[in-house]
Amino acid sequence: MDNNKLKLAEERFYTRFEALNSEILQKFGKTISKFEGLSVSEAHILAQQMKNGREIDKIMEDLEKASQLSRKDLEELLEIAAEENIEFANVYYEAKGMDKVSYKDSKQFQDIVKSVEKTTQGVFANLSSTTAIKLLKDNGDGYLKGIREAYEDVIDRCVLAVSTGQNNYQKAMYDTIKQLSSSGVKKVYYENEGKKPYARRLDSSVRQNILEGVRQVNIGVQEQVGKEFGADGVEISAHGLCAEDHQNIQGKQYSKKEFNKLNSSLDRPIGTMNCGHFVFSIVLGISSPNYTQKQLNQFKKESNEIIEYEGKKYTRYEATQVQRRLETKIRQQKDLQITSKASGNKEGVQTAQQNITSLTKKYKDFSEKAGLDTQMQRMRVVSFKRINVNNMK
Repeated sequence: MDNNKLKLAEERFYTRFEALNSEILQKFGKTISKFEGLSVSEAHILAQQMKNGREIDKIMEDLEKASQLSRKDLEELLEIAAEENIEFANVYYEAKGMDKVSYKDSKQFQDIVKSVEKTTQGVFANLSSTTAIKLLKDNGDGYLKGIREAYEDVIDRCVLAVSTGQNNYQKAMYDTIKQLSSSGVKKVYYENEGKKPYARRLDSSVRQNILEGVRQVNIGVQEQVGKEFGADGVEISAHGLCAEDHQNIQGKQYSKKEFNKLNSSLDRPIGTMNCGHFVFSIVLGISSPNYTQKQLNQFKKESNEIIEYEGKKYTRYEATQVQRRLETKIRQQKDLQITSKASGNKEGVQTAQQNITSLTKKYKDFSEKAGLDTQMQRMRVVSFKRINVNNMK
């Protein structure tokens, strides 16, 4: 599947769950705001009402709606990936004098998609019970709490903060606001038996799983068509700003035996661990490479070009990783602004906006000096909007 198309598809899923993340953080922030100014007895009464109320149920319902929409979109995306792989392979079917194949008429290709779909949809399954927020204990140790439990935990923190005195309420709750924003909604994984569960941010986890699903469809379809038209080799796709470990092998053609030996020797095999490469079945000696050696040399030169920023040296590929880290920090600060705004915490809003301005300036400056395109859409947070703290109620 074309990398640009894949990125657009990833963004559709990512944006949906990023928006859901913002919505949940806002609701937590508004919950915090409702306790300010209350007496201790009033806070206890409100806490009980909110724990038994509709707000948390609405959050759970929104998670399930996003899950259902994404399962449907995933099915369509994987079918498109299969169809594009089959279209690529039909060139070889024709060259061999064989009939073309189509996805809609082939049960075996449909079965490949259904198998991958079943595995990939795991990230969307039972979101109400497999999502969490990471909070901190008094000693600084982190712990995961399901969304409902985290909601109740925050309410208890609000009551405790009220009991310490209203003059310190916003200050007492600001640390919780930062914890919520830093964590965001996380997907919890339990596949390691006997080990503690681990979690990744839900929006990032969705993006990674979508990419992996498309890769698996590509692998399954390419293996099948290769068997049918008699492929004896593979070609690895290529792209600019490539990691060093894949620079000398991308865009090349290999016999199946050579490729299997090569891939098994790599610490990061092709198509795994955030690798953006795809593998296509070919007929050696007949299939013309998609990239010339000159183009591949240019990719390598651009990837390894050294840039210097604030006294540190980076390859241009390493610079793209710096970009990703800055983008993550900016999104986290936007989450902090959103949560602080919803809770009525002016200091939190002001601090977050100052950090956003500083980090965005650094991001643009770094990207310009590294000769990289800025990708402002990667820092987009749907509910974020700059505000004047003086106008906050």
